[in-house]
Amino acid sequence: MISLYVGSTSGYTGKTLITMGLGHKLKKDGLRVGYMKPVGILPLKVDDILTDHDAWRIYRALELKDPVPDICPVVLTQELAVISYLKDVKGLLGKIVNSFNRLSKDKDIMLIGGYGSVYTGSYLGVQGLQVIKRLNSKAVIVVKYEGEYIVDYVLQAKKDLKDKFLGVILNKVTEDHRQSADEYAVPFLKRKGVDIIGVIPQDPVVGSITVEELTEMLGGKVLCCHDKLGNLVEHFLIGAMQADRAIEYFKKTRRNAVIVGGDRVDIQLSAIESGSVCLILTGELYPSEIILSRAEQKEVPMMVVREDTFSIAKKLEKLSVRLRLRDKSKVERGMNLVADNVDFSMIYKKLGIKTGS
Repeated sequence: MISLYVGSTSGYTGKTLITMGLGHKLKKDGLRVGYMKPVGILPLKVDDILTDHDAWRIYRALELKDPVPDICPVVLTQELAVISYLKDVKGLLGKIVNSFNRLSKDKDIMLIGGYGSVYTGSYLGVQGLQVIKRLNSKAVIVVKYEGEYIVDYVLQAKKDLKDKFLGVILNKVTEDHRQSADEYAVPFLKRKGVDIIGVIPQDPVVGSITVEELTEMLGGKVLCCHDKLGNLVEHFLIGAMQADRAIEYFKKTRRNAVIVGGDRVDIQLSAIESGSVCLILTGELYPSEIILSRAEQKEVPMMVVREDTFSIAKKLEKLSVRLRLRDKSKVERGMNLVADNVDFSMIYKKLGIKTGS
């Protein structure tokens, strides 16, 4: 039985979708695939069993039948977080190992989903590096590619993982960064002995979210254009600049939602006129009738939320990726993206996997 840990050097790199994609392809190639997420940070109750949102999504996407309690043996609830800061919590790593042993009995390969980075979890005694070592896993590192500087983090992970390090997947590579990745980062990493397992481009559809999902996430109240809640949002912009620069700024980014104070009438009008697909008005301040009327004419949904602009921006940064995984068509597209851009022949060779294909 083979164990493969899908980790990263930071949060929000796309590990969940990549794990789904890896599992889907492994199953398609005839392997008996198991999955677990040792530590979950998004508590969810399934038939009164505490598990993790991401773990549950992968479990369902891969159509697994294993006992639900084992797929995420440690769930970081508020209670556990508080206790862990007041005293040392014992036995969590052992609990993970026991679940792993039960799940892996009849499997050819176990996929282990990391949370945060491989360095996260030290205060609980379940740091990613510790989990990898105890489960005797190989590790693939997923990095959101944002420029050549990411090579420092990859090299550090390779050094710390030693013989457990399998290689790196560069994820969410935008068109603007593709040349940088191909001409600098990839050749450099190869020269340093790092195997490039995949380079996955940023996909606008996979990376989008509907206005309706945004409303649900933020607890907002939609004020107009209820028939346009299916609009796809790809980018979030904060409307905090001078009005004379706003339209030019908004026009540079397609399918954007503008987060703006409810009292910034000038920015609201600029966003509407520049083709933004949604406005999020913060501070529970409602727009004037003139603004609302113009939004109706231009078919731009507006919602009002209670929190301030900074709080909303941070909330979207943390949660939007996970909400995007609710859409089955986007999940399938994402898994296909992994299948098309990951070198599975390299993975199979390095793990010693033989298939009939």
